[in-house]
Amino acid sequence: MNAYRRTRMALAPLSLALSSLAMLSLAPTAARAQSWEMASGLPTQRDVHRGTREIRNCLNPGGVLSVGTTTPGGVNPNTNMLIERLTAGAGLVFRFQYDTGQQPEQAAQVTEFRDGTGFAVVGSLDPLNAAAPQSRFIVTKVDCNGQPLWRFSYGDTTEVNTGWDILQAGSGTAASGTAAGDLVALGRYHKPAAGGLPAVYRARIARTRVNGTPIWVRDYQTSIVGDFELHAIAELVPVLPNATGDLVAVGRIGGEAAVLQVNGNTGAVVCTARMRGLGTAQYHDVVPVKTIAGTPEFIAVGETAAAGAASQVYLSRFVPNCLLRVHTHWGATADREIGWGGDLTLTTTVAGVGAGVLLFGGEVNGNYNGAFSQDAFTHLANPQTLLPLPGGLGKRYGTQGALAEKALTLSSANNGAYFAGLSTTNWLANGDPQHALTARASVNALKTNCAVDWQPPAINLALASQTYGVTLITRSAQQEPLPARQFVQNQTLCCGVGP
Repeated sequence: MNAYRRTRMALAPLSLALSSLAMLSLAPTAARAQSWEMASGLPTQRDVHRGTREIRNCLNPGGVLSVGTTTPGGVNPNTNMLIERLTAGAGLVFRFQYDTGQQPEQAAQVTEFRDGTGFAVVGSLDPLNAAAPQSRFIVTKVDCNGQPLWRFSYGDTTEVNTGWDILQAGSGTAASGTAAGDLVALGRYHKPAAGGLPAVYRARIARTRVNGTPIWVRDYQTSIVGDFELHAIAELVPVLPNATGDLVAVGRIGGEAAVLQVNGNTGAVVCTARMRGLGTAQYHDVVPVKTIAGTPEFIAVGETAAAGAASQVYLSRFVPNCLLRVHTHWGATADREIGWGGDLTLTTTVAGVGAGVLLFGGEVNGNYNGAFSQDAFTHLANPQTLLPLPGGLGKRYGTQGALAEKALTLSSANNGAYFAGLSTTNWLANGDPQHALTARASVNALKTNCAVDWQPPAINLALASQTYGVTLITRSAQQEPLPARQFVQNQTLCCGVGP
C-alpha cells in the first residue's frame, strides 16, 4: 500500500521496454545503492510496520519512512502509533511512538506531502473507558521530524472505525470544491451483532483539504452477507472532459475479492466488481496504471485459495467500468503465499527493468531446503499479463532467521525498493517476540545479503466476476487532540549492509 505511486505514478504512462525484458542479462547496471534488512523494537513491546514510502520531498530527501503499531506486553496493553525514519544507508533519523492520554492508537499507512511539509498518517484511535468496543478513523499530519501538527477523525465516534490507506490526490476540479493536493483516506465502520441484529459493515472514504478539513465523507454499505472492508485506495488518471480522476478501492466482501470505483469529486459510485479467484479471495493493495492511449486501468494484489487449500498470491487487472481483464495466481500449492503490497517500478528501481513493471511483495510460508520457513518476498510481473518477467527476479528474505519475516507493505525507490513488516526472530537476543522490519532491496535484482531466489509457478485463471449494489451514507468529521511523542531507539541489522 504505497501512497506515493497513487499520485504521481498514476499520472505517468505505463511503458514496457520489451526488448530489455527479453535481454535482462545484457542491460547495463544502474547506479548501485546499499541493501540492508533492519529489525527494531524493545523486548517489552510487539512492533509492526504496516505502511512505508521512500522520502522524496522533505528536506534531505532519500531514505524511508515507515508507520505501524507498537504494543507493550502485559495485561490490557496500550498500543501506540509508531513512526520510524531511516536514511538510505539504514541510519536512524528518528523513531517515535505516539500516545494520546493512554488511548490505544495504530497507524496503517502514510503519504508524503508534495510541498515537503511532512506526512499524513492514517489509522485508528480507541477512546478510554468505552463500555463497548469503539475506535475512531483518524488522520494525523506530522512534519518531517515527526512532530504532530493536526489530527482529525472522520465518520462515527461510536462503534469500531478503522483507517486503512491514504493518498494525496493529483487532480481536482475547483468548481466541485476539489483540488490537486487534497487528501483521500480509506477506512471502515463496523457495528458488532447485538440484540438479535446482524453486524453492520461499511467501507468509508474521506476526501479532505490539505489541512485535514473535510470536503466529503461517505460510507458505502452493501446488502451482501459477510464482512465488507476495503483495504487500499488509488487515484486513476482523469478521463476528459473530467479534470478529476476517479478513486478505486479494493478489499473483500465475505469470501470474495471486491472492487469499488467512485467519482473523485463527489464519492458517487461509478462501478463495482467481486471475484472468487480459486474459490475465496481478497485484495490487499491496488496499483493504478494507464494504457499508451491514456485509458485508466488498475491492478489489484492479494490472495486466493481453493477449498481446503492454502492461500496463493492473487493478481488482477481491470479495465474501465471495473471489468476484469486478466487474473493470475502465484505459488506452490503446498505453501501459503499472500501478496500484501504492490507498486510500479521507476526507471532506476531494478537494473535492466524499465519503468511501469509491477513490483509486489508479501509473505511465503513453506518448504525451503527441506525445512519449513516463513519469509518475506518480492517479485516482478509483466503488468499486461500478470505473469513473471523473463530472467527470474523473485527473491525470498528471512530464510536465515529462525522464525517469521513478513513484507506487509512496499515502495519502489530510486535505486532499489523498500519493504516493511515484521519479524519474530529474536535478532537482538533479548527475548523480543516481534520486531518491526524494514529492508532496502538492491537495484541489483532486488537482492540483500540474505536474499535467495524464489520462482513460484504463476497460472492464468478463467475470467469470472459479478457486480454488487452499494448504498451511500454521508458522514461528518471532528478535530482531535494531538498525541505526545516519545523517542524509542533499539535497532539491529538482521542482514548486513550489502551492495
